[in-house]
This record gives sequence, C-alpha cells and structure tokens, in this order.
Amino acid sequence: MSIGKLYGQPTNPRVLRSIAAAKVNGLEVEVVETAPVADTHKPEFLAKFPTGKVPAFEGPDGFLLSESRAIVEYISSLSDNTKLLGTDKETRALVTQWINIVDTMITDAAINLYLLYSGKIPYTKLADTANWDNIHRGLKIMEDHLHRNTYLVGHNVTAADLVAVTALVFAYSYYLGPATREKYPNVLRYYTTVINQRALGGVVPVDAKFAAEDGKYTPPKKEKPAKTEAPKKEAAAAAGGGAGENAPVPKEEKPKNPLDALPPSSFNLNEWKVVYSNKDPRKESIPWFYEHFDPEGWSIWRFDFKYNDELTHVFMSSNQIGGFFTRLEATRKYVMGTAGVFGKANDNVIAGIVVLRGHDWKPVLSAAPDIDSYEVTPLDLNKPEEKKFFEDMLAWEASVDGKEWADQKDLK
Repeated sequence: MSIGKLYGQPTNPRVLRSIAAAKVNGLEVEVVETAPVADTHKPEFLAKFPTGKVPAFEGPDGFLLSESRAIVEYISSLSDNTKLLGTDKETRALVTQWINIVDTMITDAAINLYLLYSGKIPYTKLADTANWDNIHRGLKIMEDHLHRNTYLVGHNVTAADLVAVTALVFAYSYYLGPATREKYPNVLRYYTTVINQRALGGVVPVDAKFAAEDGKYTPPKKEKPAKTEAPKKEAAAAAGGGAGENAPVPKEEKPKNPLDALPPSSFNLNEWKVVYSNKDPRKESIPWFYEHFDPEGWSIWRFDFKYNDELTHVFMSSNQIGGFFTRLEATRKYVMGTAGVFGKANDNVIAGIVVLRGHDWKPVLSAAPDIDSYEVTPLDLNKPEEKKFFEDMLAWEASVDGKEWADQKDLK
C-alpha cells in the first residue's frame, strides 16, 4: 500500500531524496509528475499547497506536507528499523546538521546554476561565482569529514546520506567535470559506496553519465544584423569617420537585468541607504522613507528563517544572516534591508525586512542560493500591525514571538 503521493519531478534532487527514503524503508510512494509553475500554480494545487512549490506530499488520510526537508524527514521516520534519522538525540541532530550543510552549500547552489545557465533567472557573473564557491566549500567540508568516516553520520546510511547522494548525482551529471570530481576523491568514493547499497535498489542510477567538463554559462546567440551596403567615401568623410581598419567600431552593449527595464521610479535607493545609515530612524529616516517611497516601482517584504529550531548561539544565527546578505551581492543595487536575531542561546529566531525593486522578490532574492531557507511574505503598510513591524525593524526595536532583539545585520 502506498504511503501517499509525492508531487514533483523524479530528476529533481529534492524529490529524489524522498523516493530514496521510501525505498530504503521498504515503502511505496506514488510519484505524481508535477511541473513547477505550469502545474504548481493551478488552483487545485494551490488549494492543497499554498506555497505553490514542489516537492509536496499528500498522505492517504489527507495529511499535507510541503518543503523537501520536512518531507524526507517524515518519510524517513515511517520505519524505525532503518534508523534513517539516527539512533539517539545526538545522531538525529547530526543528521539534521548534514542535511542543512548539503542543502545550503550544494543542492541549492547546483539548482541555482541550472536556473542561471538556462536563463530562468537573470545571469550575473557574481551570482555564478558565488554558487561555485558554495559548492566547493560544501565539497571540501564533506571531503575532510569523509577522510575518516564512511558515512556522514554513524556507521550506516541515514537520511543525510540520501540527501547528499541525490544532490551529488545532479551535480556530477551536469556541472562537476573530471577535474572537480578528482579534487574530492573521498566524496566520490562515498557517493559510489552509498548508491550501490542494495537497499536503495537503483533509485539513484549507478551508471549515471557524469559531466565531461565543469558547467559554464553560454550566452544566447545574438542574431546578426542584415548586411547593408557600405557608405560612400564621401559620406564617411563628411561624417568625420575613417575607413577600413581605422573605422570606429561601436561598443557591444552588455545585457541588462530585467529589473532595469521597469519604468523609472522617483525613489532613490542609494539615497535611502545613506539616510538610513546616518539619521535617527524614528525621527528622520522613517519619515524620509514615507515621503519619498514609490510603491509603484518598489515593494516591501518580510523574510523569516524556516529552521529556527536548529539555531543555537546568537552569534551563529547572526552569521547565518550575514552569509545570506553576502550572497545577495549580485543584486545589491536593487535591495536594502535589515534583519535581526531575536531571543537567546538555543532559543532564538531570525526575521528581517527588505525594500526591493519591482513587485516580485524572486529576481532579487533568488540570487542567494539559500533563499529556500526563508519564508518570504509581502508587507502591507496599510495594515497597522505590519507597518509597526516594518518601523520597529528599521529602529532595531522589534520583537518576534515574544522574543526580544538580540543582534542585527544590515543589507546596504
């Protein structure tokens, strides 16, 4: 009997991990092939899964679940025999730790490379480099750990390994060429060990074709303009131009970010950043913002970290924010924001606000590979409670879930 329906595409590493977890646990799951946007934005899908994203899970009793980490952990928990989530509190925490490391540094970055290289999000060299840096950092962390360990946690396959190998098969197949694979031999050995486990039953193909070279961006071909008859020498001379090798060559225009094509706005983001940095927020900065803000050309959003139960020390949570803001370097010219850590050690949460160009957060915030770790929602300043939160965040005086402000980071 099937444990339920898993919506998504089997080639998606975030879907494949849950298929693998079901296989190892000896369970059946029905995979319903579901295309992002085309299927996930249909009313019937949104009625069950308001986030409009895959993977998504539906149990036979109507139990609904979104988010890939939650789904793989749920399916892993359905059998106690395999101990996919660990054997005690410590190993369970380590499983969660490694899932987060792999997702933040490898899965998200590899998927972002796909989005960049396929033109689904605007390409920038900064975003390209940032994603590759994340992949190499993640592989180096795994390489060092696997020098003395067969698996990520303990002596048997866990959910962390399933997340890792399903991310690696995607990365190996499309982006990591021979030189990169050879740079991390322990990771490659580990990958081969895990996918050949009998319990996996070939869910992760053992004969997957690996990339012949590292993936790279190929700009779309530009149509060549139709040839026109060369102007007469007299006309060239009259215009002051030369001929032959000395003729001036027009500079090739660089592709622009789609956000640059939006109608002009009266709101000057750079000026707002200067005002916010140098003026008292309550007395001067916030009044200035309300006087100059252009709601037609800009929008305001709140973001909340999804995995607050995994946060420990306040300074580490603050580093989480700092890393997120750093990875937005490619779109920094379109956004300003501030975020805070609320609470105390082992009991804190992360939340923040951003002011960004346009009315869709994705072209701006998706430059950060770890954006899926945050829930992004619009802020309506016409609602008193949301306006108060916005102002309190700018003044570093907000509280979240009864937790007081502990630390902050600005994105400017």
